[in-house]
Amino acid sequence: MILTITANPSVDISYPLDELKIDAVNRVTNEIKTPGGKGVNVGKVLHQLGAEVVQSGFAGGVLGEFIKNSLNDLGHQTRFVDIKGATRNCVAILHEGKQTEINEKGPVISAEERDKFIASLDEISCGCDFINISGSLPQGLDPDFYEEIIKYAKKSSKFISVDTSGKALEAVIKAEIKPDLIKPNETEISDLLGREITKDDLKEVLLAEPFIDIPYIIASLGKDGAIIKIKDNIYSASVPVVTAVNPVGSGDSTLAGAIYAIAKNKTDIDIIKTSMNAGLLNVLDPETAHINMDDFDKYYDQIIVEEI
Repeated sequence: MILTITANPSVDISYPLDELKIDAVNRVTNEIKTPGGKGVNVGKVLHQLGAEVVQSGFAGGVLGEFIKNSLNDLGHQTRFVDIKGATRNCVAILHEGKQTEINEKGPVISAEERDKFIASLDEISCGCDFINISGSLPQGLDPDFYEEIIKYAKKSSKFISVDTSGKALEAVIKAEIKPDLIKPNETEISDLLGREITKDDLKEVLLAEPFIDIPYIIASLGKDGAIIKIKDNIYSASVPVVTAVNPVGSGDSTLAGAIYAIAKNKTDIDIIKTSMNAGLLNVLDPETAHINMDDFDKYYDQIIVEEI
């Protein structure tokens, strides 16, 4: 089984409108509400690929119950730690070919709730050989929360991947004990190193400090594919040009594909192709964190991977 942790999950609400009227009443007739958050999205795609998934994080109030119940209905196990605060809403207004987002900050996690999560890791990760952490930290948690989970995973001989940004990403990469997989983009790598990094720089950068001891790195280049490090090898991956239907969640899907293939002991090339393919299939689907497995082989064969 694969455990995915979302410290700050959400109920994602989509409001499709023909026109967003400012300072007026906008009525919606077909709103969509789904459990969300980056780790939740990773878990959804892992499940579609065929993995057994355990979802965890912090959940509170009616919205927290909605997330747990909805994921259970999808066939996921849920092992969330209950909190006093209320889980957040994230609203996307789809109008006139645009997407306007309104995201709540979410609850404040108390020291007691944080400590309970860390103390419960044996129970939360029981039966899971892979752990993924995705997303931002909610209020009340410092980057050392992720560091403690990484230390636990490595001590327990579990594969650990992390997809976060900002200070949390910097802390994870510069910590003494590193994760097995990260998924930064060019901008995040440049920010970490304090200098501009281009695609041509990535081979040298990913084989040097502070990245040298992280065996799997997916350096996202958006529609241009990715530069991927697998142990001591560096690869370039490109994907076919398609018309994007919904790019939201494509990074989470890319990560899910990589984790799934690694868990299945696939070759380097298959890991990269599965990863890129999952991200591409998400772009082609109107539903976030959803891939059409009927098209898997069609696009898989069009992904080009070259060692550089």
